Amino acid sequence: MVSKKAALRWLGILLLILVFPMGTWQTGWAQYPIKPINLLLGFSPGGSSDLTIRAISKPAGDILGQPIMVVNKPGSASAVALSLLKNEKPDGYTIGNIAIGGVLNQYFLKVNYDTLKDFTMIMGFGYYVLGVAVLSESPWKTMAELVNYAKANPGKVKFSSTGTGSIQFLVMEALARKEKIKWIHVPFKSGYDAVTALLGGHVDVAVAPTEWKPYVDSGRMRLLSTYIPHRIPSYPNVPTWLELGYNISVSAAIGIIGPKGMSPSIVDKLHRAFKQAMDNPEFRRVMNSFDMPIVYMNGEALYEEIKGLNDQWGKFILDLGLRQE
Repeated sequence: MVSKKAALRWLGILLLILVFPMGTWQTGWAQYPIKPINLLLGFSPGGSSDLTIRAISKPAGDILGQPIMVVNKPGSASAVALSLLKNEKPDGYTIGNIAIGGVLNQYFLKVNYDTLKDFTMIMGFGYYVLGVAVLSESPWKTMAELVNYAKANPGKVKFSSTGTGSIQFLVMEALARKEKIKWIHVPFKSGYDAVTALLGGHVDVAVAPTEWKPYVDSGRMRLLSTYIPHRIPSYPNVPTWLELGYNISVSAAIGIIGPKGMSPSIVDKLHRAFKQAMDNPEFRRVMNSFDMPIVYMNGEALYEEIKGLNDQWGKFILDLGLRQE
């Protein structure tokens, strides 16, 4: 017969087995983060994506008490970084950036991820501003002049973008189909590289986020148009593609995501840190330097933005046979 003392001892051991792991996990969640966090970014250093992500990650890391290290993994308009992120542990120590190119590339290329199924949406913080720029000495003063020239001179106009699969490539392809244009696409790994190519005379047109802004402001470049829903306040005389009658418009959110299956507790900590970091003066300065609207989106709102991009452009890509096997 088991003594009362022995029974109590075995009961205590059983309780330790059952309770200790749960307590350990809960303590781990409560202490997160206890080491630096990596943020995989799908673009080269120096562009608007890189600089804005770094500007928000620094104060977010300060709030969390651990540095957030931005790791550049450029390629295929951020599809390379998203492919890597999908396979990371959902422990909160590797997160990433979601941008429009990575969303659309799942329709262009064979990738290992689905942006609506394979990631945890943490928070969105703004939108890209997207435009078409030429050098100031270019003969084209308006978008209509560029389009008319390209129609009359097939294969003569070269344009740069942030990569095949990027929205820059896609809208130019959509415009080419609509206006019966044949122009040459020259892909790069960031908006900075795409604009630098225009400065160097390697292309005729840069179709990119606002890396062209300092050159437009200084007079070295001319901004012909944008393909976002509304005019940019800084350039009130520059028309949108909707206004020009092309019926093409893009709403391009930018945000923070993680691998699928992250703990709600860790997601909440990251979300609150990045949301608080949106008030940081340096972050706001950098966003304003690119004319990028600062707009808070919780995880659900960011998901809806990504879903909208899938719905708007996914079928278009497949219907036009643009997928590269």
